Amino acid sequence: MTGDEGGQALVEFAMVIGLFLLCLVGAMSAAVYTVQRSAAVTGVTAGARIAAGGTAGLDGANTPNLAGAPPAVARIAAPVMVGTRIRQLDPGRDCPPSDRIPGGEVDVCAVQSGGTVTVRLRGRPGTAVQIPGLAWSLDLSAEVHAVTFAA
Repeated sequence: MTGDEGGQALVEFAMVIGLFLLCLVGAMSAAVYTVQRSAAVTGVTAGARIAAGGTAGLDGANTPNLAGAPPAVARIAAPVMVGTRIRQLDPGRDCPPSDRIPGGEVDVCAVQSGGTVTVRLRGRPGTAVQIPGLAWSLDLSAEVHAVTFAA
């Protein structure tokens, strides 16, 4: 092997390693996003069940527990949302549009409309490696009919 062949191999390696690392980082980013989305879906579902279940007290069974939903969602989603701020909005306040939520933050809200309760998680979770043009976002909601009882 001559010096020219060694230089050629070095140039070929340099060209290939960049593409390989780009694919590797992209795949890892997609895997993290998949885990975050799965936890968010589970959290939103659990939050909707809690909200529809009612509050404590005499009329509690007929009053949705909107205040209990965001903490439940945050408790489930937080362990996999590393580097992400989870903002729990006040009960009855709808989540802002996605373009108004800063990167690295997700908002959790619970609202009642008629006989249904909607719990939503919306925003852009933080990522360890920022890839230009690849900004993952979440916009998930669960809607449940509020439980009512009649005497």
